[in-house]
Amino acid sequence: MMQHRTAVLAMKNFAYLFAFLLGSYALAQDAPAQLHGSWTATVGPTQVFRGSWTASVVSRNPNSGRGTWSLYIDADQSVMQGTWTAQKSAAEWSGTWSARTSQGRSFNGTWSSGDANLTGKTLQDMLQRATQQEIGGNWRGGTLAGNWWLRGPTKTSK
Repeated sequence: MMQHRTAVLAMKNFAYLFAFLLGSYALAQDAPAQLHGSWTATVGPTQVFRGSWTASVVSRNPNSGRGTWSLYIDADQSVMQGTWTAQKSAAEWSGTWSARTSQGRSFNGTWSSGDANLTGKTLQDMLQRATQQEIGGNWRGGTLAGNWWLRGPTKTSK
């Protein structure tokens, strides 16, 4: 009887360990790829802004993503930080963005990519294109609108 209990306990422990390892492997497979780079955007005919962006792309849903972005006055002074989302449709990549200034003022809007950026199959493919050439599109927020360009995502982890 004691041997039977020991065998049952060993089987339960093995099952728990196996489930833990399998779950860990599955989570590792869906860990988001972390990308980052820089961006430039225009507002009207003369204003140009610059900043940085990050992206998280989950392999199980390659047609969507999310990330963060910052607007800089100079190389190291961030004046606005925000988030963005992306979703692929049949015709384009598009999404939403929101931001808050260091004084607490909020902004939000939409963005989309041009047709030339759609050669990649996934968001990560599109963002990886920026390592070879700028990718771009347009944005809108309230009464303001302009164009944007992304440069050089670098894979930081997976």
